[in-house]
Amino acid sequence: MFGSMRRVYYQRRARMLYPSDLTDKQWEVIEPLLPNPRERGKPRKYPKRAILNAIFYVCKTGCQWRYLPREFPPWQTVYRYFRELNDKKCFEKMNATLVTLTRTMNGRNPMPSLVCIDSQSIKGDVHCEDKGIDGNKKILGRKRHIITDVLGLILFCTVTAANIADITIGRELVKKIETIDTVKKILVDKGYQGLHSEKETISVEITSKDPDIKGFVPVFKRWVVERSFAWISRQRRLAKDFEREVNNQEAMIYIAMLKIMLGRIR
Repeated sequence: MFGSMRRVYYQRRARMLYPSDLTDKQWEVIEPLLPNPRERGKPRKYPKRAILNAIFYVCKTGCQWRYLPREFPPWQTVYRYFRELNDKKCFEKMNATLVTLTRTMNGRNPMPSLVCIDSQSIKGDVHCEDKGIDGNKKILGRKRHIITDVLGLILFCTVTAANIADITIGRELVKKIETIDTVKKILVDKGYQGLHSEKETISVEITSKDPDIKGFVPVFKRWVVERSFAWISRQRRLAKDFEREVNNQEAMIYIAMLKIMLGRIR
């Protein structure tokens, strides 16, 4: 009896609103993208929607897993489901699906022809693995590398120690871009000097501000990648790198982007 009452409670809680919770329309979009439950074993005790709401809550507020409010399912259940989805790269796959949907809703082709690559150095928590010092920014922590389209939607992301050179990761990112047949041009800054694609149909162009100009100046078309960093940094879990493992940080970036795109879908 107590178990059935608890399930009813969390089903109702899944529809109660924190600002970070999924609306009914957003849940209709994201539910089909979640993996199907296993055929064997006990049925899930807590609804997926309540667990996802808890994950979005952690990303937005920056709270620790153990400090999740009691209105959510137990933190152990939420964290276990987060790791399960992350191990299967579900957040990355859901992000890719919503990118095509968001682009289509904005009157664009499902996949882009022009993309931007950039990196952002961020301070890392004392428990973070794979940390380093960015000698240019004087930051001890990690570096986020992202690929965006002209709408600022993140297509791929990679997180490394901050002391890894941009050009090193840039080569890996170009290989990911080459899997998208529609891409014709890649925009980068001077940190990626010498970067090129093995596909003749893809060109790499360096676009940077005039060195005589001081302060921040938007660079034509490539400024959208800076805006994307601002978007995800507004999620407090991403204001600093609190994740012990690199792949958890990548998952949080995709989760932040998922919520941004779900907010745009009508």
